[in-house]
Parts: sequence; C-alpha cells; structure tokens
Amino acid sequence: MKMTQISFLLLLVFTFSAPAYAGTWVTSSYKGLLGTRTYKVYIPTQLPQNKKSPIVVMLHGCQQDATEFAKGTRIEKWADKEKFIALFPEQNIMNNPFKCWNWILPANNSRVGESHIIIEMLNAVIKAHNGDAKKVFAAGMSAGASMVNILGNCFPEKFKALASHDGTQYFSSYLGSDFAEVVLTGASVPSGVSAAYGNACSLFVSERPKSMPMIIFHGMKSPLMSPMHAFQIESQMKVFNDYLDNGMRDNSYFLEKDVQNIPDTETYGYNLYTTTNSDNDIFIERYMINNLSHGWSGGLATLPYNDPNGPDASQLIINFFKKYGL
Repeated sequence: MKMTQISFLLLLVFTFSAPAYAGTWVTSSYKGLLGTRTYKVYIPTQLPQNKKSPIVVMLHGCQQDATEFAKGTRIEKWADKEKFIALFPEQNIMNNPFKCWNWILPANNSRVGESHIIIEMLNAVIKAHNGDAKKVFAAGMSAGASMVNILGNCFPEKFKALASHDGTQYFSSYLGSDFAEVVLTGASVPSGVSAAYGNACSLFVSERPKSMPMIIFHGMKSPLMSPMHAFQIESQMKVFNDYLDNGMRDNSYFLEKDVQNIPDTETYGYNLYTTTNSDNDIFIERYMINNLSHGWSGGLATLPYNDPNGPDASQLIINFFKKYGL
C-alpha cells in the first residue's frame, strides 16, 4: 500500500474516533497564593448574546487531563446542543504525581486549598465569558468526583446540582493517612458526621440554598473504588440536605426512596435508586451499574477510564441538570 493511502486511512481513523466540535477552546491559568493550575474552557458556537450562559464544571480523574476527560465524556456535544459553557480545571503533576485532585487531605475539605482554586477559576470564567453565576453545575470522575462533593458541601451557594461518578463522599477521612483503606473499602468517617462537617463548612455562607440535588454513578466491578462509596455519598447528601433546609439535622427534609432494576439490553444493566423530598421531587439519583469497572459509563472506547458499554452517563447528567435550570 502506498504511503499516501496509509496516511489517508490514518486520517480517517483519527477523524471518526473522536469527532470534532464547532466550538472554541480557551486555555487559561489560575495563579494565586494557593498555587497555580491550568484550566480549559469550551465555548459553543452561537451562544445567546442577550443573556448569560450556564456553566458546567468538569473535573477529571487520576491519570487524566482536561482534554482526555472532554473527549471521553463527549461533553462538547452536549455543550453545543444545550448551549452551556464547559469549564475543565486541570490538576498538574507537581501537585500530585498521578494528577489526582487531593480530596483525601483534610485541608482541601474546606473553603481553601484546591476547592478554592477551582472556585476562583469559575469566577474568572463567569466574568470573561458572560457566564450565569446562578446556573452553575459540577460533574466529576473518581478523584474529580470526590472534589465535586467537596465543592457541593463547602460552596453550595455556587452550584445548582452535582454529578459524581465513582467518587467518595465529602470528608471521607479524618487524617488522610488511610487513603488506601478508604478507596478500597469506603469512607472512614460516618456519613452523618461528614454531613455535619459539610454543614459547618458552609454554615455562614450567604444565599446558601435549601437543597443540593445530586446524581451518582458507580461501577459494580470497580477494582479501585468500592461500590460502598456510592451508598455513602447518597447517605451523606441526604443528611446534608436536611441541614440545608433549615440549618438543623431534624429530619425536616422528608425523604422517600424507590428502586428500579434495568436489565442488560444494549448497555449494561443497572439498579436506579431515586430519593424524593416532601414536594415529591426527585433530588438524588443513584445508578449502580452492572459489569462496569472504573470508567466513565458510555464514554469513548479509545480512551482509558471510559466504557462505551454502560448507559450514557453524560446524557443522564445533562438531563438531570436540566431539571434544575441548565
């Protein structure tokens, strides 16, 4: 085969394995007392000029970067369709050799540290790209999902809803020294105690919301993150929402739970657990996905930490966010 033919075939492979999108990528960096981080912003074409645009913060997992996470989740497609700005903060190798967000460290389970850096990136994007500060959402994978849970507990005034894929609950360790045990078996801090810490982290914030909706995904065959984490996140967020509605843990946020079993068809089967509040609104969804390992459900097959055989987590997340104003 001639070289020109080989080159053409390679071009076809790269063209169709990761579709190009029409929007614009902008790379910026945050520099402050807490360190320096790069972040990337995807801006769809034809955003409405007469109103502010919603923002979805996307936090990658370990051994990923912003570009890989964007490709794997195909979030650009949804940004183009739903007309929102996508912000991708990026961890660097100097702060973690595996490019993990340092969610295990107690200092980061607060309104300082890496969570503060991400919020400063968000503020910069709102200002630079006419973002709507009242329509901000966050989603993450693995270490990124754990950081999303920190953001939701310590900065609830900034977010309308959250999405966690294979993450851990907020404040999952008292000291941070039991990292391996936490990852493999679950948080060492009880969910109710974690929720109390979350309440304390944001107790004196002005304009604290009355609820924090969340959608949760977890692979039942994940060798890295125990499925126990998904249950703990759900439990923690139930109690945290009880605090949010009136500042007290008094069971005033009435809860009902339902479960659906979706068998294997074109994708992996899963159990869907939904929790509703006193207004009969579903505010927590938890997907426990059969046969899914540690990867983004429905993600791009050519990238690590993605599994195309699961239900499309990106679509489910966007549909969930749309119920809360995306």
